[in-house]
Amino acid sequence: MWIANAWYVAAWLHELEPGRIHARTIIDQPLALYRTSGGEIVALEDRCCHRFAPLSLGRLEGDDLRCMYHGLKFAPDGRCIEIPGQKLIPQSACVRRYPVEIVGSWVWVWMGDAAVADRNIIPPTLALDDPGYRLMAGALDYAAHYLLIDDNLLDLSHLSFAHEKTLGLDMPQWADERPRTVALERGLRFRRWLRDHPPRGFMKKLGERVDVWNSYDFLFPGIFLQRTAFYPQGTAEQTGGQEPAGLPLFYRIDEQAVTPIGPRAARYFYAVGTRASDIDADKLERLFSVTTTAFYEDKTIIEAQQKLIDLDPERRMLPTSLDAGPTQFRKLVYGWLAAEHGAPRVAVPAAD
Repeated sequence: MWIANAWYVAAWLHELEPGRIHARTIIDQPLALYRTSGGEIVALEDRCCHRFAPLSLGRLEGDDLRCMYHGLKFAPDGRCIEIPGQKLIPQSACVRRYPVEIVGSWVWVWMGDAAVADRNIIPPTLALDDPGYRLMAGALDYAAHYLLIDDNLLDLSHLSFAHEKTLGLDMPQWADERPRTVALERGLRFRRWLRDHPPRGFMKKLGERVDVWNSYDFLFPGIFLQRTAFYPQGTAEQTGGQEPAGLPLFYRIDEQAVTPIGPRAARYFYAVGTRASDIDADKLERLFSVTTTAFYEDKTIIEAQQKLIDLDPERRMLPTSLDAGPTQFRKLVYGWLAAEHGAPRVAVPAAD
């Protein structure tokens, strides 16, 4: 059971090359995406209405898409405009077109009722070419339920252990310091100080010890918008543990999106970077490399976790205080599922 009335990230904008049809699957629904000659992104149901052949195996003819099984041609709005050997085209000859928006550098697709698609609920994100920042981007495919990936992002205590040689190097504070959590309309906000951290690598220039302010919003279906700011040691105490007001020594950006493909498949989009003044291109590549290595560490654990869940799906996990974020977010998801489907508030299968 899926939440259809939501925006999902389908691709990085640069992935959708002109002149090509790109196949994507979101919440078990196949999509065919392409650019028109004017640069508009079109998302059609990837299923010809005639014999259900994938339109992603077809070809583009100008702004139209022709199915290469029996030749039906579809306009960007999904209407069939040509059937070889047949002049009459029935009104039912069409495929569904999904609403598409571009915010930052992500291509967002609304998978539910187009009449209620609201662009304003898409969270603001940075474009990869924003001149004020240096950013690099990537994507990973997971063989796991998307909520397991969400759980991982909602509980960053794992950085101290799963990433002890990468993102969590010399940072036991991730496991020891519980964040303050605030409810948002479509998710949760997390904030905390990580005190007395010894910077490593090219960040040694910040000093022997720094205080780190970490804040991120986590929004449905798995949008992770994090800012991590490094300050002189003692700043956390000076602010009384509250959000700092001054400019940081170093400002890290992490923006990620988890998109469910199917019950055991998800795609993980991620970007990492800093203010343009904080880093040069060479150091950005090093930062991106370390981050990507850490994400593969997550992928290994989560896919193994999914296999163990599937061996005994009825077995319950042992909750700890670390699970506050994942538990709160799961409750939100179950509530949205119930509101959309009129179903009882049941756990998402094999991921609870």
